[in-house]
Amino acid sequence: MNTATQQARQGGRYALLDEMRGIAALAVCLFHIGTRATGIQLFPNGYLAVDFFFMLSGFVLAEAYEARLVADAPDRAPVMDWAGFARRRLVRMAPVAVLGAGLGGLYLVARCLVSPDRSDPLDQVLLANALNLLILPKLWHGAATGWELFPANGPLWSLFFEILANLAWAAFLVRRSTALLAAGVALAGLALVACALRHGTLDLGWQASSLDGGLARVCFGFGCGLLLHRLRHALPVMNRAAAILAALALVYALALPVQHLPWTLFMAMAFLPCVLVVAVAAGSHHVMPGGTWLGRISYPLYGIHVPLLAIVSGAAKRMLQGEPLGAWGIALVPPLLLAAWLVLTRIDEPCRAALTRWLEHTARRPRQTATIHHG
Repeated sequence: MNTATQQARQGGRYALLDEMRGIAALAVCLFHIGTRATGIQLFPNGYLAVDFFFMLSGFVLAEAYEARLVADAPDRAPVMDWAGFARRRLVRMAPVAVLGAGLGGLYLVARCLVSPDRSDPLDQVLLANALNLLILPKLWHGAATGWELFPANGPLWSLFFEILANLAWAAFLVRRSTALLAAGVALAGLALVACALRHGTLDLGWQASSLDGGLARVCFGFGCGLLLHRLRHALPVMNRAAAILAALALVYALALPVQHLPWTLFMAMAFLPCVLVVAVAAGSHHVMPGGTWLGRISYPLYGIHVPLLAIVSGAAKRMLQGEPLGAWGIALVPPLLLAAWLVLTRIDEPCRAALTRWLEHTARRPRQTATIHHG
């Protein structure tokens, strides 16, 4: 069978999707340099990378876990249960998420002590930090943070919604028919349009006042990825030129300075799903030097760049007497990439390995105890 999936598996994995994830993470970083660190704005629609992340997540998780969560015969049990899946997702996401919330929380405490007039009250800061460390949102209005769900580390809002989507999929959607899944995606699309029209923007989900929009974004994006995985066998095999086209199209969608709501809805609901279709069909092709490395550090980069930007921009405001960084903000990219690499290799990967060993040990203990009692 000459399909894109077969081609990708012969290459060992969907390598192109890793590179696309890296491009999207770098776009989000540059977007926040423009919005949070007073730098030049190179990716005005960089927040749409989150919608692409949701789509990627749906496809990649289905590729990795769907067969293990569903029995291959009526009389057989699945290889992995829901609890096992939940443990794996916790191990994958927690170290970077907790580190990012911890860094951001320390910054918020320091800001509260140094500039209380620019901060929420200390008790609110501490409570919000505690919730954010548990990847739980702040649901009240703060004097400085407003309705922001994760003031300690803004991007955690998308991880919170993604965790909910992951667990709901493994518990329920993984066994549903493709037709039902397609209907769910269509309903989520309608909800997303309604939320965008109600709020006047698609940049939704990071505030308590737009929780409905965040839920609609993850349901539509994650559902698109799941649906594409179900239909992957029908895709043709595309060459490296198509892979390059997919990468350029992603950059185009995130960098084009057109922010009218109809345009951003078209990008999120039609253009980006098509980009993912081409990326999956192009399978195992690489598109740029260093793309694999950028894909590897994409999650740490996404998870820590906002707290680091907050620290740097706070220091820069004092040094520059409030002057914007402008084009000099681009100089922040190399240190952020280096920090992401160090977090990956020195913190994230060692922590994941240790957590995996600990969870495997605790999972074996009940079985060993039961065997001893039975004997």
